[in-house]
Order: sequence, then C-alpha cells, then structure tokens
Amino acid sequence: GLHPKLPPLEQQLPLLRALWPGPLVARWNLNPRHGPFGYEDAARRYGEFRELMDPDPTTRSELARVIRGTAGAGHDVVVTINNKAEGSAPLSVRALAQAILAG
Repeated sequence: GLHPKLPPLEQQLPLLRALWPGPLVARWNLNPRHGPFGYEDAARRYGEFRELMDPDPTTRSELARVIRGTAGAGHDVVVTINNKAEGSAPLSVRALAQAILAG
C-alpha cells in the first residue's frame, strides 16, 4: 500500500520481492504531504478532485517500474488510486498509464 503510515514503496520492495513471483495488488491512498492522518485535510484541499494539485512523480515512477516488471513477468497487476493520492484519481490513473508506457 502507498500511504504515509507505511514505508515508501522503495522500502517495501524487499518484501514484495520475497513474495514474487506473483501478482501485484496495490492501493495508492494518500499523498505523503498530508501526513499519516491527513485524509480530511486532503479532502478539503482537493475539493472536487478535478486536478492533480499535488503531483507525486516519485511514487508514480516507482509504481510504474514495479508494474512494468510484474506485468512483464506475466503476472497480473491490480492498482487502485484514491483521489487523495494527488488530487484526482482519474488524472492519476492517466498519468500512471503514461509513465508505464514511457518506461
């Protein structure tokens, strides 16, 4: 999971690698700028969730790399993204897809 209460994705990779080969299931929840208990603050800041107000290119890039590696090895990948990850889940999905294809 990608949430301020959890270690960054890069620090979670050793555990993921210990579980591979296998599918990847991930949820990108909350932008780290809001801290581990910042859901309400994020909801207020992002309002109607119409734009990427706090792009997180580091998380996006790392997640894209893990997705490419997992899918490239023939395993299923399921990722959900919360509006509070960057400000708009649909736009985060599009940006993540672009990062996957660009890699």
